[in-house]
Amino acid sequence: MESGSLSPALTATRRLLPWPKRLDIALLSFLALLIAYCDRVNMSVAAPLIMKEYGWDTAQMGWVLSGFFMGYTFFMIPAGMLVDRWGPKRMFAVSVAWWSVFTALTPFPKSLGGMTLVRVLMGSGESGTFPSMNSILVRWFPRQEYSRATGFCWSGGYAGPIIAFPLASVILHAWGWRAIFFLFAILGVIWLPFWLFGIRDDPERSSGVTAEELSYIKASRPEIPQRSVTPWGRILRLPALWAVMILHFSSNWFSYVMISWLPTYLMDERHFSLSSMALGSSLPFLSALLGTNLFGVLIDRMSLKHERTRVRKLFLFPYALAAATLLLLPWAASPAMTVTLLCVAMALMTGATPVYASSSLELAPRYTGSVVALQACFANLAGVLAPVVIGYVVKVSSWYLAFVLTASVSLVGILTFVFFGKAERQID
Repeated sequence: MESGSLSPALTATRRLLPWPKRLDIALLSFLALLIAYCDRVNMSVAAPLIMKEYGWDTAQMGWVLSGFFMGYTFFMIPAGMLVDRWGPKRMFAVSVAWWSVFTALTPFPKSLGGMTLVRVLMGSGESGTFPSMNSILVRWFPRQEYSRATGFCWSGGYAGPIIAFPLASVILHAWGWRAIFFLFAILGVIWLPFWLFGIRDDPERSSGVTAEELSYIKASRPEIPQRSVTPWGRILRLPALWAVMILHFSSNWFSYVMISWLPTYLMDERHFSLSSMALGSSLPFLSALLGTNLFGVLIDRMSLKHERTRVRKLFLFPYALAAATLLLLPWAASPAMTVTLLCVAMALMTGATPVYASSSLELAPRYTGSVVALQACFANLAGVLAPVVIGYVVKVSSWYLAFVLTASVSLVGILTFVFFGKAERQID
């Protein structure tokens, strides 16, 4: 892990770009998550063609979609521990390189088991994403910017589908579904040199940080110990952590239903054309991108004058409205109304995103890599379960029941955080 005292030479370095160095960290983290989600949702666009070519039904395709989340979830905690031990810069680079390779390998297996295995391995690469991201953010950002910084970076997950759905649809139409995976893998290769040569783990060792910015960052930043031993027993006994994990799980269920099945829903149930599907699938995620950043800024501003925990609980009310909006989808009378309701639901759902995104920085900033890994591991069980469960529910019942189930999971997450959630440091 890169650490050490600030060198006077570094503070004198002139900043060439017109924004603070910490925004480089945020922008590259945002782009990394954008690429990660592009490489997840490309399978959703390809799914109808893959099912047709190989004769798989929605239940079988659900296993391929869940394969990614199996690897992603089960390798999350080891990845978080490695981040805390070796530093976020190194682990982030390894993660991006690993998942890009397996994105390119996705089209080669021709069996259900083979394709699922490749997606498992790809998911294991992406498991280092959030631990690396939050671990470097807690080093580079002061506490008063936690919600907007994490909200912006994590909103890359909503930006990915905005690009991926139409781009993958164009590629599919021009060169077939296999080309989607080959071309998307290149995105990670483009990102890597910017991260490797432009970023350091700590602002103290970065040549692009001015003395003024460093002083601003350190004013409310916790000290990050080198190679610290994670106090797992104390962490696992925190009710506030379990509350945020359940909230995160519920939000992920909502998101992954959309990421995994929205193109199929629009084409099969709503009879959208390929081009209409691409637009209809992208616009809800654009709404989510805008919503996340708006809510992140509002949470930080309100937290300057009001109690931080109370502010975060207040912003779960839009999430509750999102669950209610989802239940209106079966009564949408036109494609425009369907897309409008999806946009409203996704925008309101992101009231919860800055809440759980910043929680590891708030609850245990010295162990944020490990804590967010545990949080994301639990939350991403939704990614393992939702594609398969929704696939079976649609097969044996209807899309409406799938939406009722999703709204119910959301309500459980909201109520758990309202009763047990906190936004104060629990572990020093």
